[in-house]
Amino acid sequence: MARFPACHPYYALSTDNTIHIAKYDTYPIQGPYMATRKLIVYPNKDLMIQAGAQRFVLALLDLLAERLPDGTHRTRVDVALSGGSAAQPLGLVLSDPLADAIDWSRVHFWWSDERFVPAYDTDRNALEARRLLLDQLVADGKLPESNIHEMAADTRSADDIADVMDQADSDDASVRAAADATNDALLDDVASDYERELVNELGPEPVIDLMILGMGPDGHYASLFPGHDEVKVTDRLTVGVNHSPKMPPLRVSLTAPLIARSRHTWFFAAGAGKAESLAHVFEQPNNPDYPSSYANGVDEFIWFSTEETVTEL
Repeated sequence: MARFPACHPYYALSTDNTIHIAKYDTYPIQGPYMATRKLIVYPNKDLMIQAGAQRFVLALLDLLAERLPDGTHRTRVDVALSGGSAAQPLGLVLSDPLADAIDWSRVHFWWSDERFVPAYDTDRNALEARRLLLDQLVADGKLPESNIHEMAADTRSADDIADVMDQADSDDASVRAAADATNDALLDDVASDYERELVNELGPEPVIDLMILGMGPDGHYASLFPGHDEVKVTDRLTVGVNHSPKMPPLRVSLTAPLIARSRHTWFFAAGAGKAESLAHVFEQPNNPDYPSSYANGVDEFIWFSTEETVTEL
């Protein structure tokens, strides 16, 4: 098994023939009442995805059945989705017989981030989630369309988008500045609209019940990237991201404080190319060079990973 950083002594390590589970100390981001970070290491990505799908179904069943202090059940559960590996478990959800027991009409779906591209663009996280799960639930009459809270898409024509992106790469500084101002204004409008929707649905200090995230090889999460100041934003719920180092360049993201106060936070990270970043994330909290280090959860904070991804721990 991998070595453990001295600043994060492990509390427990249990091993069987297939799965290694390690529990680490964690540092609070918002205060002293954050969950202890847990790391679950699977032999390979396929098993991680399969286990993630089953965990997702059970988590929804548990949250919907949770008995509140007044003896009632919660009226809704709010889930924030991501793209990439973190979205892949969605494609296996309906093959679980327990999925039929979920009252999907009480589940609301949000996104940790979105690529600001046209609605039909396959880069959109929402389009991927719809293909994998949500559209089928809507077609079956189980999930109201109004429970799907997408970030707005870019409604400009393909020619207009191409023109402004060409201008954003112009050798003329004034042309670049004008294009950036146009894109920044659009991104801010989308971020502000999503912020208002969050507040209208969940109150002035919205809390997501289950936040599902992935980490990039550079340590980014949602659309909060190293070398960009958006990860340091604390006075907004959502923020626009221009010149993303990962294509496409225009994005909208939830901010670090909103993500960190989620009740349950899950990360999916697989691949040898993420090993170094994962080690840095675990080594130092709130490190802008590795934005995923800002994440946390109040009741639960779990990293799901693979053997090849934890070799630097």
